[in-house]
Amino acid sequence: MHPLAAEVRRLTALVDALASQVDVARHDAMEASRLKDDFLSTLSHELRTPLNAMLGWIQMLRAHGEDPTIRARAIEVIDRNARAEAHLVSDVLDVSRIITGKLRIHVRPVDLRSVVAAGCDTLRPSIGVRRQELTIDADDLPGVVVGDADRLQQVVWNLVANAAKFTLPGGRITVRIGATNAHAFISVADSGVGIPAEFVPHVFERFSQCDGTITRAHGGLGLGLAIVRHLVELHGGSVEASSAGSNRGATFTVRLPLRTIEHAEQPGRTA
Repeated sequence: MHPLAAEVRRLTALVDALASQVDVARHDAMEASRLKDDFLSTLSHELRTPLNAMLGWIQMLRAHGEDPTIRARAIEVIDRNARAEAHLVSDVLDVSRIITGKLRIHVRPVDLRSVVAAGCDTLRPSIGVRRQELTIDADDLPGVVVGDADRLQQVVWNLVANAAKFTLPGGRITVRIGATNAHAFISVADSGVGIPAEFVPHVFERFSQCDGTITRAHGGLGLGLAIVRHLVELHGGSVEASSAGSNRGATFTVRLPLRTIEHAEQPGRTA
């Protein structure tokens, strides 16, 4: 083959490869833009829903505030929706800190049982309303977890709240604490709707939801599990999801490094 012809073929192949890369980059950019638009649409819907409920009950208070039954119901609804609104805003702020690299943890020896109990206790009232069964099964740990107790409690809260959201009334949620090799683990298993196999690899991605439309049966911004993954990784751990398929429940397992008591008894640091 003539050297010039060989060079032309090489350049043609290079141009084709670059064009393919441009197509992939364009597709990725369009997908990122779509996800952003979907997220903003979902965010506005999720923020507006509790706000409308609070405004509606404020009007009821103004009109019928002398009725003790209506007053008690209004306070309960406003309190619940204000907490939901605050949680949504907190998730958005945490994701912003994650993206900008400003999310920090303050580590010290942590009683993992207390962390899990605290994370579950805040959800027991709402789980009771759903008539779901929440149990904690805790084994002895052969070491100590070093971490940020508040952030680890946030991890537990998000995982249990996620399990409750996708579990029908009368279903079960089991939280287990144990250890394997050099790691402690927290597993949250439910008897809920499960996760389709094709979605399992994407379950911890930001803004990712199996059904992303604002009319889906389950609310939320698709941020909780992404926050869980980032917080666990900040602790040097890992988290994974598994499911036998639709309507067969799901299990989320967090693994955190275990340390000996001697190595754990060091001044707290910021990570």
